[in-house]
Amino acid sequence: MGQALLASRSGTPAADALWMAETVMRYSPATDAEALKLLRASFPDCPLSLRVAALNLLMRNNRRPAGLLPR
Repeated sequence: MGQALLASRSGTPAADALWMAETVMRYSPATDAEALKLLRASFPDCPLSLRVAALNLLMRNNRRPAGLLPR
């Protein structure tokens, strides 16, 4: 899994949360709990609020028929 760094990201919380969510989707988590575990492992130094925002994106987009994040 490795550690993903936010140093090269845009700096806006919404864009960073979307990038984090897209990164986690590469692993195709089966559940929200698994997605949270991936977020914690991949982004240990990110603020909790940013990880929660990314999880929120994943959960909302998982309810869409296509189940994919918008690009």
